Amino acid sequence: RLNATKQIIEGKNRDITDSISYARRIQTSLLASRETLNAIFPGHFIFFHPKDIVSGDFYWAATLRDDSVALCIGDSTGHGVPGAIMSMLNIACLNEAVKARDLVNPGDILNYTRDRIMEHMANDGSAEGGKDGMDAVLISLDRNRGKLTYSAANNPLWLIRNGELMEFPPDKMPVG
Repeated sequence: RLNATKQIIEGKNRDITDSISYARRIQTSLLASRETLNAIFPGHFIFFHPKDIVSGDFYWAATLRDDSVALCIGDSTGHGVPGAIMSMLNIACLNEAVKARDLVNPGDILNYTRDRIMEHMANDGSAEGGKDGMDAVLISLDRNRGKLTYSAANNPLWLIRNGELMEFPPDKMPVG
């Protein structure tokens, strides 16, 4: 009987792990692609090493309507599967901000994203009504003018210029 129970548990574990691994493929498809990042930031590197199979952390990039480029690094509420679902919602809201609303200012993009996340999460069944979202840094880089604009929610922007590390403070408020 013990052996039969062990077989059942191993089968359930395999099914769950296979399902979460498939979810990783879906989540990865929403992250900024290597091709997109190579076109925007030649010579870049990414260190993305989730603790679990799926992650609440993400990176996102887009070309904006004014031909500047946006890059967002986000840390979604939750870890593992809940964090991954939040990261997908956060990415979808960022995409909506720049593709459907044509926003270009990083503060406007994060504020719009915050409003949409709060609308989506209002019916989550909790007493608080949607306290989820992300901490994030979003930059907009106008490569033609050499101008960088940023908005930061609970995480600072770190910029290395001429070997010097500069830290730009965040707003003490999450997105969501």
